[in-house]
Amino acid sequence: MKKLLLLILFIFCINLSQAQNTFTAIVKDKQTNEPLFGADCILKETSKGSSANMDGEITIQGINNGKQIFLFSYIGYQTVEKELNFPLQDSSPIIIYLKQNQTLKTITVYSTRTNNRIEEIPTKVEVLGQEEVIEETAINPGNISKLLGETSGIQVQHTSAISGNVSFRIQGLPGKYTQLLQDGFPMYGGFSSGLSLLQIPPLDLQQVEIVKGSASTLYGGDAIAGIVNLITKKPKRKSVFSILFNQTHKGGQDISSFYSGKKGKFGITFLASSNTQKAKDINGNNFTDIPKYNRAVISPKIFYDFNKNNHLLVGLSSVIEDRIGGNFNTVNDNSSNNNLFFEENKTKRINTSLKFESENKSGNIFTVKASFGNFNRKMKTNTNRFNGIQNTIFTELSYYTNSTKHKWVNGLNYYSDKFNQSQPTTNLLNYKHQTIGLFSQDNWHISKKLFLEPGIRYDYNYTYGSFFLPRLAMMYHFSDTFFTRFSVGLGYKLPTPFTDDAERTRYQNIQMPNNLQVEKSNGVNLDFNYKTLLFDELNLSINQSFFITKINKPIIAANNLLQNQIVSYKNANGNILSKGLNTNISLRLDELVLYVDYTYLKVKKSYDFNKPLELTPQNKITSTLAYEDEDEGWKTGLEAFYFGNQYLENGNKTPNYWLLGASAQKTIGHFTVALNIENILDIRQTRYENIVNGPLNNPNFNELYAPLDGVIGNMVLKFTL
Repeated sequence: MKKLLLLILFIFCINLSQAQNTFTAIVKDKQTNEPLFGADCILKETSKGSSANMDGEITIQGINNGKQIFLFSYIGYQTVEKELNFPLQDSSPIIIYLKQNQTLKTITVYSTRTNNRIEEIPTKVEVLGQEEVIEETAINPGNISKLLGETSGIQVQHTSAISGNVSFRIQGLPGKYTQLLQDGFPMYGGFSSGLSLLQIPPLDLQQVEIVKGSASTLYGGDAIAGIVNLITKKPKRKSVFSILFNQTHKGGQDISSFYSGKKGKFGITFLASSNTQKAKDINGNNFTDIPKYNRAVISPKIFYDFNKNNHLLVGLSSVIEDRIGGNFNTVNDNSSNNNLFFEENKTKRINTSLKFESENKSGNIFTVKASFGNFNRKMKTNTNRFNGIQNTIFTELSYYTNSTKHKWVNGLNYYSDKFNQSQPTTNLLNYKHQTIGLFSQDNWHISKKLFLEPGIRYDYNYTYGSFFLPRLAMMYHFSDTFFTRFSVGLGYKLPTPFTDDAERTRYQNIQMPNNLQVEKSNGVNLDFNYKTLLFDELNLSINQSFFITKINKPIIAANNLLQNQIVSYKNANGNILSKGLNTNISLRLDELVLYVDYTYLKVKKSYDFNKPLELTPQNKITSTLAYEDEDEGWKTGLEAFYFGNQYLENGNKTPNYWLLGASAQKTIGHFTVALNIENILDIRQTRYENIVNGPLNNPNFNELYAPLDGVIGNMVLKFTL
């Protein structure tokens, strides 16, 4: 019996000794030397494997002695096979370099919470990368309105002829259905939504990520049409300092600076911006077509690394602006004569953000996020006042699990949106929305070709009850150059008084019934992607997408009262149905790039005899021809934008028009000089019609479907060290 026990123990010890090896590798991009988060490693002819953590590190335990073969792979990269003989003489991590496929551009995406490369995300995320952001910053360094306006499927819509406020539409749906984020924090919206795009300087942006179609499962309410997530730069060991000066020929001036650096465990980024504009009356009707404003922005962020696995971010953003438009003489004289029309907006915005991440040895990440926002806006005209403060609180706990087949995120968040009106003191529009949400999302790598992304969210709002939001996205790679994605999901939008109609009528008379119902939606998105190398240096990229979104019982303003500047909200007895397609073609020949984008929209209102939704062009074309000579430091570009016919609230059809632009940049050492001209054809809505109606001391302005500022030229001088 003792001999038998000794034999069993001996065999057990032998087996144990054969499987006690641990293998560690760090996977990096061969060109950039950056770690590849989420790269896979499989022990050949076994089921053993793991995925890389945020530092590109992979650990596999229980490896037998002898020769073993490992396969390292990543979407968009060439697979590497590595043979090793165990036990290893050196236990330190082995560096594995992966080389990118020539036909795929590799981009890391943050909006889906898994920090994956864009080629392995079932959700369609469009990314404006660092190169595009830098180019657009040189064209319009004061704000991000042009950056978004030139993006596929997005339309920037002016909502006020006097203040210059804008909103943006995705897939033809009004701006209130899109959520604007910064690094995943909901810092904008509500009372500030009309001014948000105009108060964000782009100098500290790393990239912009856009999710079209319902994203409520990812980020809760307000994301029926999608999200726009502004990803800011993070500090690196090499310090960067930039200062930028911009002057337009119509009295606009921007001065922006940005610093980024890291030393030891501490890192910092700091953005400071000053923006001014003189009032301009372009068409000679004695009303401002470009408002006068003065704005200051500061945004410091502190980063602290406790160690390689624990990181802290604390950020602050502050914006102060005084913006005034109206009667040209009144604006320039700062007169408060009640017989002369003016509209002045004084705003103060403070946002704070905090983020802590802790990663364990398996690559799983625990994240705590919190933000607080305070937006104080005082609107004054010669006939009315409207003042209020919007406070927002956002907190989130999430846990990310990283394995070979699954990248799973589970979380809990709380969001509070509170508005207090201080003037006038009657017919108050006060509200307080408090919502608790539970969410779960899995990026399931079923095979090398098939990815699934099921998700679910349960939100409970203290006033409006529960919302159950399932979502499913799928991606299938037919080859390295051709893949398709499909997604379907639900969404919702809580009632608030802040819409484009309220901005246009200057909040003079807003009627907000207590019995308004929550708007709910469902949407489907499908797209096909093909990339190939046609010749030695000619790359072709094609994306063809189809979409449909239905919003049930949307909250609308009664049309018959808008002409009297009364905004009376109600739930429509029907729906808004948005459907269409988007075709995106990119051709790159060495340093010459041609980009063409076509969007077809058909947005109908079933509650209004299936009439088209107002201010939605059925056809839109965006095209860019750009050339870059890196050796000589030259960048040049030509742009053309076509806006098809739109319909107004009264059913009238607007003219179609083209907007043309040209730019040139030259870099010499640390200096960059850029010259740009926009709207070369001088397209202005005031050329087609008189937009001012009614009494001149309290006018009613037409809906805006075309620019008011006309041709604008600017020169930018940028110094980077």
